Amino acid sequence: MRCKGSNLLPVFLNLLFLMSFPSVKCAYRWHTCNNASTYTDGDPYSTNLNRVITDLLRNGSQSSGFNTSWHGQSPNQVYGLLQCIGNISAEQCSTCSREANNSLYELCANDIGGGVWLDDCFLRYANSNFISKLDTGGAYLWNTNSVASNKMANFTSITTSLLSNLSNKAYNPANKGLALGSAPYSSSDTVYGLVQCWRDISENDCRTCLFTGRQQLQQCCSSNQGGRVLYGSCTVRYESYPFFGSASPPEESPAPATSTPPAAAQAPNNGVNGIPQGVSKKKSSKTLPLVLGLVGGIFLVCVVLLIGMRKRVKAAIFGKPITVATHNEERRGFSPESESRLLMQEQQFIFSLEELAEATENFHDKNKLGEGGFGAVYRGKTTDGRGIGVKKLSARSAQGKREFMNEVKLVANVRHRNLVKLLGCCAEGDERLLVYEHLPNKSLDTFLFDSEKRRDLDWQKRYNIILGIARGLLYLHEDSQLRIIHRDIKANNILLDEKLNPKIADFGLAKLFPEDETHVQTRVAGTYGYMAPEYAMRGQLSAKADVYSFGVLLLEIVSGRKNNDIHFSQERQNLLEWAWRLYTGGDVLDMLDSTIRETFLQEQSLRCIHVGLLCVQAKETVRPVMSNVVIMISSSSVTLPNPTKPAFINVSGSPAPKSKSKSKSRSSSGFEEHEKGTTSQASGTSTSSTSAGIPSVNETSVTQVDPR
Repeated sequence: MRCKGSNLLPVFLNLLFLMSFPSVKCAYRWHTCNNASTYTDGDPYSTNLNRVITDLLRNGSQSSGFNTSWHGQSPNQVYGLLQCIGNISAEQCSTCSREANNSLYELCANDIGGGVWLDDCFLRYANSNFISKLDTGGAYLWNTNSVASNKMANFTSITTSLLSNLSNKAYNPANKGLALGSAPYSSSDTVYGLVQCWRDISENDCRTCLFTGRQQLQQCCSSNQGGRVLYGSCTVRYESYPFFGSASPPEESPAPATSTPPAAAQAPNNGVNGIPQGVSKKKSSKTLPLVLGLVGGIFLVCVVLLIGMRKRVKAAIFGKPITVATHNEERRGFSPESESRLLMQEQQFIFSLEELAEATENFHDKNKLGEGGFGAVYRGKTTDGRGIGVKKLSARSAQGKREFMNEVKLVANVRHRNLVKLLGCCAEGDERLLVYEHLPNKSLDTFLFDSEKRRDLDWQKRYNIILGIARGLLYLHEDSQLRIIHRDIKANNILLDEKLNPKIADFGLAKLFPEDETHVQTRVAGTYGYMAPEYAMRGQLSAKADVYSFGVLLLEIVSGRKNNDIHFSQERQNLLEWAWRLYTGGDVLDMLDSTIRETFLQEQSLRCIHVGLLCVQAKETVRPVMSNVVIMISSSSVTLPNPTKPAFINVSGSPAPKSKSKSKSRSSSGFEEHEKGTTSQASGTSTSSTSAGIPSVNETSVTQVDPR
């Protein structure tokens, strides 16, 4: 026994060493601030707030993780609430509460109200009484990993049943609003769930809150491996991995009853070495089990605690594949992995359908800015006077929901002066809406291809637009935390602000690109006339596909015409072919828009046309990257290489002559055959294909929008 005990000593000492470290910090998830007005440090509201927070932090961990407090008289009265997730320890609750207070002060500063959700607790204060009132405002978050298609139906059914059963348990006052558990949905997979109501609301309000949360998760996240609702009165969460480390074990069946052996069956009391049986034998029989039990118990506790701490430490180091974080999280030292986290960068990211309907006058036609494959776009104004553009998913759009998720994931992750700013989103019932900053001058095509409005775009404005688009693409390809290929760069996806500065919009087809890859094979999606040949023909996608689209757009801006226009003579219908003919003939300035002939700068114009032709070269390997494009456009001292011939592809919408050969040329037939099934002009038609090769005839337009 001594030998075995000495082997356990290092394990026990290691356990004590690990336990001496501070506990893993609670991860930030969401916050909201009421900045209608602010308080000043030292004024009565500040004093009352400090008293409320002190009470909450002092008494919260001693009150089963829940406490409310209020101090002062109106208009300086302050109300506060603290709720820890019910299965954590008092020490964890205390730690999380302190972190929540620090986060709330950092995020909301001196705002008169605010709330913050951390993984293990929720803290809120306000200048009006919200205690004991149902609040289903907040956010929903989702795991970005999807459930395997062959397990989807069973996963959805088991998850729905699990959360429903847990909710029924949580309603019971004896459970204090908390229930957690798990259920297998395949032979090797388990889903874990947790529901909790804050302890200030009634049983009926708890029922309503949890029901609303479950409905929200079904609508937003049923195909994802995890999801979470963060409301002001409750939380609902499920994951495909265990996330409640100190969860209570499942209920067990009672142990079978045991009977004492009859006295007649016991060994006779003969004694040993002259000592009566009752002395030495009893002492030996009691001591050995006691020692074995004590050592075994210590060993078991060590193993359990080490396993539990290993999961927490691993989660702290590598992160869990969950949900949503904000730019504030990044500022506080977190560095979430780009493919497993979303960066929601606005305090009020989630809009309700009611407030968007009010902002757009119930989506009145007079506020309609345009309509495309995704749906209609409306201008609006929020209650605080902020101008917004609302893109509303069409109920008929089969691809809109995918685009909605794509834009939320990607646009919320990026910030640049030449990218449109996503303010928020809304997903209620069947409605899916995206909310952007309002840009009063709509999109570039409304100016560029209008015989009157194009006069407002003198050469300097066009040059600034070209350079701004190039810088926006450079940011997406090389400078943002996510490497993004837009896949649909075109004139009506470039929005203009009040000063005609360009902003790249419509990320519905954008693709997150692996850092260590230069090419991926993917389905073809984009707009004819702007798609690079290697992508359109073979589904081979790289950053050079965006470079090609930019080159086409640059030549459109300079010439003031669409890349393919049947209103011109046959030799001028294809913009690239016409530009190449003028370039090789030495009279390339003839392609300049007639409205800028009095304002253009010859050297800048020639340089821009030259760069445009470099971008649309047939071979992707010789096209420049966007960092070089920006330098070549903005610097007159850089020597430009000679461009090679662009790829001329018939995308006019008219059928090509049928070949008598049994095999057709892939360089043209893919476009031509698809175009037979459409009626849109090539310069404004977007398509999505289900294969990585030739686009499908049956796919519909998905990105033609006259945004905001």
